[in-house]
Amino acid sequence: MKHLHLSLLCCLFGLLIFSSCEKEETPTVTPTPPVVTPPTPDPEPVGLVDSDFRIGFYNVENLFDTEDDLANEKDDEFLPSSSKQWTGERYQDKLNKIGVVMEGIEFPMLMGFAEVENQAVLEDLVQTDLLKDQNYKIVHFDSPDFRGIDVALIYKEAEFTILESEAIEIVLPSSVSQFSTTRDILQVKGSYLGEEVYVFVNHWPSRSGGVAATSGKREYAASILRQAIDDILAVDAGANIIAMGDFNDEPFNPSMLDVLQANPEKPTTLDNQIYNCTVPVLQAGRGSYFWDGNWQMIDQAVISGQLLDDTGKMKVVGYDVYNDAKVLFDHPTDGPRPDRTYSGDQYFGGYSDHLAIYLEMKNL
Repeated sequence: MKHLHLSLLCCLFGLLIFSSCEKEETPTVTPTPPVVTPPTPDPEPVGLVDSDFRIGFYNVENLFDTEDDLANEKDDEFLPSSSKQWTGERYQDKLNKIGVVMEGIEFPMLMGFAEVENQAVLEDLVQTDLLKDQNYKIVHFDSPDFRGIDVALIYKEAEFTILESEAIEIVLPSSVSQFSTTRDILQVKGSYLGEEVYVFVNHWPSRSGGVAATSGKREYAASILRQAIDDILAVDAGANIIAMGDFNDEPFNPSMLDVLQANPEKPTTLDNQIYNCTVPVLQAGRGSYFWDGNWQMIDQAVISGQLLDDTGKMKVVGYDVYNDAKVLFDHPTDGPRPDRTYSGDQYFGGYSDHLAIYLEMKNL
C-alpha cells in the first residue's frame, strides 16, 4: 500500500511539472465552432455567375520548401529528414495541386495566400506547369510569425499594376497575448483599367486555446485592419477596397461584425461602408474549413461599397468557395471535408485543410 501511495504522489507531481511547463498557446491552428449562430432567412443563391475575371484567396496549409532555414528552427518539421519526411517529391506535388486549384477557379487576376514560408516557395509555385504561362508576379514580405509563415499576393502583371505595397505589423498587446508577434497584414495598392484598387491579405491569430480565450487577439487584428481601411476612406469615400484572408473567425463573430464592422447585409448607403461577401454562402450551409463535424466560413472576402455599384471600372457580382470533388476527402462519418496534406505527421497527400475562396468580378 505504501508503494501505491508513493506511485500516486509521483504521478501527481509529474502532472504538475508538465502543466507548469506547458505554453499558453500552441502553434497549431485548430478553430472551434463559432460563438454566435448567424440568421438564415432567405439566403441569396450562390454558385457560378457570369463574370469577367476572379480574385481569390487560399490558405495552402504549410507551404514550406525542403531547405533548412537556420534562422527559423520551426521549419525543421518540414525537411526530408524530419518525422514528416517532407521530400522534394511531396513539395512539388503540393505546388502542382495549388496550380490545379487556381486552374479550377480560372486563374484569378489576383490571388492571396496564407501559410507560405518565404519568397522562394512562391517563385517555385508560379513556375509550375499550370501557372508559368499566366505570368504571375509576387508581392511578399517576411513576417515575424514565430512559425515563419507569411501572407502573400500574386497578380497578373499584364492586367494589374502594383503602385505601392507594405506589410502592416500587428504587435499584440500583453493584455490579449503572451506572444507579441503574429502575421503581418499585406497591403497592396494597385491599378486596374486606370482605377486604383486597395487589397489587404490577412491571416489573423488562431483559435488555438479556445474561442473566448483568443478572441482578443483577433479583435485587435481587426482594429488594425479597420484603421487602415478608414485611412483610405477618409481620403476617398468611394475607394475600391478588398480585404481577404483567413480571419480565424466567422462573419458574425465580434472581430468581424463589431470591430471590423463588415456588414452582413449589402449596405444601402455605399460610401464609407464595407460588406462581407461571405454571408450568403455561410447561410447556405457551406464553408471553407471543416472542424468538429461542422463547416465554418473563416476564409472571407470583405469589400467596400464602391464595388457593389456601377460607377467604377469593376464590380463584385458573386462570391464562392471552390469545393470541386478533387479537393475533398469523403470521410466515412462526416462526409466531404477538405483533403489536407498532413494530419500531424501523417501524410495524406491532399491539397490543403482549407478550401480556396474567390470573388466573381465584372468589368464596367
